[in-house]
Amino acid sequence: MNLNVLRYVIEVEKNRSITGAARQLFISQPNLSRDIRELEEEIGFSIFTRSSRGVIPTEKGREFLALAKRAVKQYQALENYCTREERDNISLHICVPRASYITCALTSFLSKNARGRQLSVNYNETGTLDAISHVSDRSASMAIIRYPDRYEKTLLPLLKLRELSYETLYKFELVVIMSERHPLAKTSVLTQDLLSQAVEIVCDDTSLCTYLHESPDADHNENSIHIHERGSQFDFLTGVPGTFMFVSPVPDSVLSRYHLVQKKFHGSPRKMTDLLIYPEDYRPSRAESAFLEMLKESVQ
Repeated sequence: MNLNVLRYVIEVEKNRSITGAARQLFISQPNLSRDIRELEEEIGFSIFTRSSRGVIPTEKGREFLALAKRAVKQYQALENYCTREERDNISLHICVPRASYITCALTSFLSKNARGRQLSVNYNETGTLDAISHVSDRSASMAIIRYPDRYEKTLLPLLKLRELSYETLYKFELVVIMSERHPLAKTSVLTQDLLSQAVEIVCDDTSLCTYLHESPDADHNENSIHIHERGSQFDFLTGVPGTFMFVSPVPDSVLSRYHLVQKKFHGSPRKMTDLLIYPEDYRPSRAESAFLEMLKESVQ
């Protein structure tokens, strides 16, 4: 019996709808229906019936769901107990957006604390929906998600429905980075007219737009290079003449290492938020608390 499927049927009961539950779980409705059907075949009775009021539990289904909720809660408590790090271990599983300031904070944290200690670090640069899914199913203990501020009123209620707590980590406007050799590197004011003649490197997370049934931002240059992993951005910026990129503010150490300059953009503000999310019952380990403290200091 799969623990995740138990969480799925609990969500179906909460929503009284398989479609609604699939939306909250960020999985497809056919896959959710299949998982429930396979679980019902395994246990030998139906958990739900369909009615004019939606999907409702059968009599045996209600008893099963009560036991499932208790089992999931006990498993979470056991998981929290067993994953607390020992003094000589560093365990950190986190999902993050593509952001140099976060990478630098983790590098500094490990450089300062990792010597002589056993490491179990999973640092997953991924999109907003994947990050929410990983924290919801406990494959990551916490995540940092990034979104344009215009999505906040839609996104925050979704986090509440997923029983995820959150706190604002960083509010910022996107800046422009480019090579020190770029023709615009010494220009004091960067405008859309000036940048329209250059090559834009684009590394967007479009999963949230897709989920909300909105078109991705169209205000990118026609002259552009779209990439899907952050490591290549520095190769393009330093190796392809005339390229630039909109990013979160970059630490000076990274700019210096790759011979880049960072500029403010004078145009329509591109306001973003990086949000720290974690399960409502989550208690950070010592290593996680220390890393988050260093990360917040780097933001300040």
